[in-house]
Amino acid sequence: MAKKTGSLTIADLLAARFQSVAEYGEDTVQDVLAADIAAHNLITTQMLTELCEITTDRQALSGSSLSGEMVEVDEHGRAPTQRDRPGSTVGFPLKLYQFNVGWTRKWLEGATPADLAIKTQGAEKAHLRRIQTDIKKAVYESANYTHRDHLVDDVDLAVKRFLNADSAPIPDGPNGETFTASTHTHYDANATLTAAVLTAIIDDVVEHGHGDRVRLNINRSNEAAVRALTGFTAYVDPRLTLQADANEPTVRATINRLDNRPIGLFGAAEVWVKPWAIADYYFAHALGGPKPLAFRQRTQAALQGLRMVSQSDIHPLVVDFMEAEFGLGVRTRTNGAVLYVGGASYVDPTI
Repeated sequence: MAKKTGSLTIADLLAARFQSVAEYGEDTVQDVLAADIAAHNLITTQMLTELCEITTDRQALSGSSLSGEMVEVDEHGRAPTQRDRPGSTVGFPLKLYQFNVGWTRKWLEGATPADLAIKTQGAEKAHLRRIQTDIKKAVYESANYTHRDHLVDDVDLAVKRFLNADSAPIPDGPNGETFTASTHTHYDANATLTAAVLTAIIDDVVEHGHGDRVRLNINRSNEAAVRALTGFTAYVDPRLTLQADANEPTVRATINRLDNRPIGLFGAAEVWVKPWAIADYYFAHALGGPKPLAFRQRTQAALQGLRMVSQSDIHPLVVDFMEAEFGLGVRTRTNGAVLYVGGASYVDPTI
């Protein structure tokens, strides 16, 4: 009978509970873990691209004003020179995160492949949770701050939020709209949820030219309140109805994950329940155009993503930590607006 062939996976390591790493083969375990971490990093990067520009830059210019005014003159006239207004400089932090595994040489003598697989999966889960936490901080916290780039050269970086009335230059809107930088903010608040205040944060995004595939992200606990608003059109649940006539909506509601799915339209914005969205905070952004956030990584490809930090090239499984170096910051200050429901003024959530 022919033998089965194929690559070993993390599932094979999890099943190996009754033999040591030495008996299973250190090189085999190392190869399987490295492949699983590489797959984890690829999936993580793909997940981030919806909100984030993946970059190795530590600073960027968030928008610039290309508008001007045509001035009428006679045949001898000369219009005054007009200067473009630059956007604001935004900085992206870079931070080092560790997950202690403590795989000493002595420990490996008695450890099983399953022990290493379980710990690796724990590190991957912690990595995703840390990224999710930093996404929340980048989206929902409203105060600018300074980050010292201590992992590189100790340069101070100005990490900005979405527009928050900090007097930084704001580019003109696509129809010539101008904004008062000292008062214009994308962090709104209201005591109760109404169609008007939800429309206002969508307009905050659209009026700056971000009108391509606008999305409204909400927590699952707020789904019923949004569904009850005037102007909300629900997607059809395929378990309850099939399209019977031409007037029935053709978009079907996703039934696979209740905490990560589109549920309908509010006006022209698609409403998504998101697992990282915070209860009573509503976040609007546009998928088309420049990304709202930046995910900064090291310039060296070998230092990007989650990785095992071995103390020995001879014994690559002698690992103290799983490490990841990254940071999140607002990339496009105009492509994001947050509504807090619960008070008259915006309050940063506890994250």
